[in-house]
Amino acid sequence: MTPPIDLLATYLRLARAAQARQQPLVRDRGLLLAGVIAAQIDLAPIAGACREQILADNPRHLVSRWPTIGQALGEEDFQSLVSQLSTRYGPERVERLVEQLGVERITQRSTYDSDGEFAAALMDLDWNDLVNRFGSE
Repeated sequence: MTPPIDLLATYLRLARAAQARQQPLVRDRGLLLAGVIAAQIDLAPIAGACREQILADNPRHLVSRWPTIGQALGEEDFQSLVSQLSTRYGPERVERLVEQLGVERITQRSTYDSDGEFAAALMDLDWNDLVNRFGSE
């Protein structure tokens, strides 16, 4: 079984590749699933950054109904969307997509002090800035 931080990294890599290829729907799906994983493994600043990036381009996205992805997780509408996306973008499929898109895995978890720093680096963001903006809940 893939560790949650590795799965989170895979979804963030997919979102980054989709952004580079101007595929906003795929990017948002990757960010949403990454945000869900981040919320589940207590990386609220990463979940907040994912939510913020989704809403920057799509302010009417379903995730806008809740102040955080963590709060959305308890809602049936949101769970239904996550379930649909998880089926369509399961871990194995996303790993294959990332490989097919030629996304390099230059950034490795072992080079960072924490999972948060690693995930922030994958988003080209600063972990301390995210903690200041979104808290560390």
